[in-house]
Amino acid sequence: MKVVTYLINLDGSHDRLKCATQQLESVNWSFERFSAVDGRGKALTEFVNYDDQGAQQILGRSLMNSELGCYLSHYTCAEKFLNTEADYLVVLEDDMQIDPDFKAKLGDLLEYLDHHKELDWYLINIAAKKKKLSKDITQIEDMSLWHAFYFPIRGLGLIWSRRGAEAFIDAGRTMTMPVDIFFQTWLSKNGKGLGVWPALVRPAGLDSDILGTVASQGISRKEKEKRSFSYGFKKQKRMWRDRYYALKHLIAAK
Repeated sequence: MKVVTYLINLDGSHDRLKCATQQLESVNWSFERFSAVDGRGKALTEFVNYDDQGAQQILGRSLMNSELGCYLSHYTCAEKFLNTEADYLVVLEDDMQIDPDFKAKLGDLLEYLDHHKELDWYLINIAAKKKKLSKDITQIEDMSLWHAFYFPIRGLGLIWSRRGAEAFIDAGRTMTMPVDIFFQTWLSKNGKGLGVWPALVRPAGLDSDILGTVASQGISRKEKEKRSFSYGFKKQKRMWRDRYYALKHLIAAK
């Protein structure tokens, strides 16, 4: 079994890189820094695979250039992984916090997955904030592995299978929503997401360097959403649709 780990870090974010590096080195977990795609300051028209009309229909607003940079960072991580011989990819964002037993638990989880290839999964969220519409698969010491039929929104820590990364490269080529929302929508529909609880990765409580403000407008993502008349309605519609798919998978799994 071969595992690679990419730590997404924006050029110039030295303190974040130092903090994340110290944590991972303290538990002897090897990783490679992945230079984040910096979308800040770029016009939306510069993003070749961005569909603004699709974003308006789904979200009720345009995406921020920084959101597109974040999306492309995760997308490019998957592409890079597929050019290696590794079996699994761990993706971490640099504003993370891990526990001292991170290596032991993650190692046990990967060993279990490698010995149970009958599990049909694409992506595992190891930073879930909540556990909703799920079904337990197994218990690994004090941590449960579960079918995340309603895939957790937080993308701070993820594990890809090769099949999952290949599917993401295909299904996620056109960008119409932030990458964390894409993961929730995509995986709630196909039922191929997993999660762990308690989470192995937590937020460090830092403001995002990538998802800061819209440089040309000086507003945050939340403020941009508040200014959209249809955003709230479209968000509720999307969430209920995703829950509907998740509930169907949950019922079928019982």
